[in-house]
Amino acid sequence: MVAEQATSEEIASHRLQLPHGTPAESVLMMVRNVIPRAEIADGVIDLGDGAVLEEDARRPARWTLRTPRIRDTEPASGRPDSHGYGRAFAEGMPYGQEHAMLDLIWSLARRLEGAVVTDSHHRLEPHPCHVRDLTVTSPHALDPEDLLELLHAVEADAQLVRPPAGAETTSFVVRIPLGVPETGAGIRTSGAGSVLIDADEDEPEEEIHVRVGPTGAPTALGALPWLEDAVDYAIVHLPLDEAENETDLPDAATAERWAEIYRRIGRIAGVLAETVGGYVTDLEGFLVDPADLA
Repeated sequence: MVAEQATSEEIASHRLQLPHGTPAESVLMMVRNVIPRAEIADGVIDLGDGAVLEEDARRPARWTLRTPRIRDTEPASGRPDSHGYGRAFAEGMPYGQEHAMLDLIWSLARRLEGAVVTDSHHRLEPHPCHVRDLTVTSPHALDPEDLLELLHAVEADAQLVRPPAGAETTSFVVRIPLGVPETGAGIRTSGAGSVLIDADEDEPEEEIHVRVGPTGAPTALGALPWLEDAVDYAIVHLPLDEAENETDLPDAATAERWAEIYRRIGRIAGVLAETVGGYVTDLEGFLVDPADLA
């Protein structure tokens, strides 16, 4: 991979389109979850390293990202494309700082039900459940048996997976089997198009895991005095076909299943947050209000 280094004159401009009425304060709050130093003045959020996010004074909730332009000189075809960048940047993917800032506004669009229009005039509309994993970060650790009992109230099939005997770890996993996704009578599929004949009991299943261990210290929670000793309850969706996570345009059946799985993950996160306290973040580091998970 060869990247073209931007010069001071080479600035990329990508647009973030949010629903009418989305306040600038909401955008700034989310940006600060991952870039705590971000500041706003006169409708311009300074993202650092030469990147800014500017709200259109005539059309509120319409923002323009300006960032140094750095592009890969090789075509994007054949690479994983969970965000749709392969279509938008067929001649060469954004790289380095530009890629990171584009990811930021893609995530804002996902969380705030908006869209990104790239400088190549491609419109990207992230599915709100494309990112389904959530983490509850808490100062309180539950014993494995207590966690299992708690989860049984919302997921009756939850199973405790203990670490190997003699392993020196305080981490553990609770497994929640989801079965094999169905798309029609007698046919089961992973959601990405591969068809599976009715599985026997030994065949892999789609699962949710609740992984308990020392915190990864989300940036959004960096100011908490108890963060260093906190525990993460990471609630992770494991699809049968990992390639499913690399599509930005899920078919209707997959999108419906994503929404149902996110609902279940959200219910688990809500119960955990209510029981052990703490905060909920998504896989990309943005805070999630437990009230939105009910």
